Amino acid sequence: MLYVIVLLALLFTILAAWRARRLPLRPIEAYNAMLSGVSEAVETGRATHISLGSSALQDSSAVSAIAGAEIAYHLAARAGLGDKATTISLSDPTTLGLAQDRLWRAYRLRMRLGEYRGTLARWYPSGPLSLAFAAGVGEALLDDDNVTNVLVGRFGPEMMLIAENATRYDRLLVAQSDRIDGQAVAMAAASFPLVGEELYAGAAYLDRRPIHLGGVFVQDLFRYLVVAIIIVLAILTFLGARL
Repeated sequence: MLYVIVLLALLFTILAAWRARRLPLRPIEAYNAMLSGVSEAVETGRATHISLGSSALQDSSAVSAIAGAEIAYHLAARAGLGDKATTISLSDPTTLGLAQDRLWRAYRLRMRLGEYRGTLARWYPSGPLSLAFAAGVGEALLDDDNVTNVLVGRFGPEMMLIAENATRYDRLLVAQSDRIDGQAVAMAAASFPLVGEELYAGAAYLDRRPIHLGGVFVQDLFRYLVVAIIIVLAILTFLGARL
């Protein structure tokens, strides 16, 4: 059954990609804010910062790490039109190579490899709920004049230390977490929070290639299908209980 679902998803993705230019995407304000924020950073000669938190490739947050790194690539490529370097912060050493690779790809796309430095991907003291990480990122947010800040990945309550600096000094903050406590902070403190599976739609909203658009369309299609199935089963269960 699982293989059938995967094959159907691939088939629908290919068909949707073929007609992608006509497919409307549901609006997600956080991605519009990211694009506007990076454009502002380029125009004003200021910096962009993306943080992956404690997302790691070797545990349950691997998907968040990969999705966040993809968002970082597209934002870094866009910010590459300006003078200020884009930085990526993280607290898990296994994700450091991934972040460096995405920055390298972004610089290569803009034909500015001579300006790339591995230290633009910054590792801070590791560990879940690391206050040292949050304090370091919050300080760097001000020192590097990061006008646009995107936090995507695994964060807990420590996100508040970063958000507090962004809010106090009027810096754009887009935030998301795959933990409930971190997402609660994002909803309360971020200018534009990302919610749930919106993280995995980043490529479609930031790049808009047909294959990415098709993938997001199929995601939404299957979501509505699952909701419909749940409703139908609930109704059938209710009717069966009444009979």
